[in-house]
Amino acid sequence: MSDHTPNTVIQSRDRLLKTAKTLHMAVWHEDDTGAHLEQGQAPFIRQDGHFYIYSSHLSAHIRGMLAGGTASFMLIEDEATAQNIWARIRLKFSAEIIEIGRNDVQFGVICDRIGAVHGNVMQVIRDFSDFHLFQITPTEGVLVTGFAAAYQLEGDAFEIKAHLRSD
Repeated sequence: MSDHTPNTVIQSRDRLLKTAKTLHMAVWHEDDTGAHLEQGQAPFIRQDGHFYIYSSHLSAHIRGMLAGGTASFMLIEDEATAQNIWARIRLKFSAEIIEIGRNDVQFGVICDRIGAVHGNVMQVIRDFSDFHLFQITPTEGVLVTGFAAAYQLEGDAFEIKAHLRSD
């Protein structure tokens, strides 16, 4: 579908991926007390088709991810810059999640990049043992660019596969 997708849709997707700084997530998991849906958010970086977040297991949604829960993710246009609050550009997706261990050579490289993008707080929290580094690789999703403007996405590049219609 990429050849027939209006450039404005592709531009909206790319602008959102470039300007968003927070990844929203909902994690469904079960434990000995039952099933839970936990929601949260984290600053992220995006590199080579992957999102990376560094968050604490003191947050229920991170504990759910560590327990192998199913997660969905969302990026959404900033309210302050949206032309219409009801039709904010948003990208929702499912993904494969891998925790990157502290002994992995990637750990330091990614943490340095997160610090370069999001500031010196990363140097303070980098050695906190309750924090975990996750690599999130998108598999499929939906991009909404306005009213009646939703598109099926595929892969870590968010390739536009189809315009979703109510019929």
